[in-house]
Amino acid sequence: MIPPVSELITLCHLVLSSSCKEGDIVLDATAGNGHDALFLASLVGREGLVVAVDIQEEALQAARMLLRETGMDGIVRLLHGDHAEMSALLKREMPADRELSAAVFNLGFLPGSDKRIRTSAASTITALNAVWSYLRDGGLLSVHAYVGHEGAAEEAAAVDAWMKGLDWKKARVTACRQHNKPSRCETLYLARKLSPSP
Repeated sequence: MIPPVSELITLCHLVLSSSCKEGDIVLDATAGNGHDALFLASLVGREGLVVAVDIQEEALQAARMLLRETGMDGIVRLLHGDHAEMSALLKREMPADRELSAAVFNLGFLPGSDKRIRTSAASTITALNAVWSYLRDGGLLSVHAYVGHEGAAEEAAAVDAWMKGLDWKKARVTACRQHNKPSRCETLYLARKLSPSP
């Protein structure tokens, strides 16, 4: 029997679908093989833009191929970059008068690649701080955290603390966990940035 698609991914896509519209600018902070970028491109359409970042050239090549095959390569801007440099990257790539409608982080390493090349607690928190400042009021930040690889538990704990630290008056955070998985439970964080009170 083929295992079902992760319910966390299904939930993430459902919430993103209600958060993004045609013409929006969105961020895929962990491009990987391009699947999230492809989904985001389908939401923002030809008038929108997906900025997709990855530290591995191997990942960007795979994403580029997928996007070209599906005809979505014109909507996605693939960038080689590190999370530690996210602030400078967004400053360079974002139009001056625009904000992000959504940002997606799928933490860990590229499946089938060198597991030593992965996201880390320090660089991820740096990136989250940068991305939050570019997110529009009402925008969505999605972070899918894993604990099955070296350094992942530390990174997941840092993300959890960061999410808990968001001011209730400025954000609403929902955390969904694979509650009955025997080990290596994944957690999906969905953080909605609130409009300031009048």
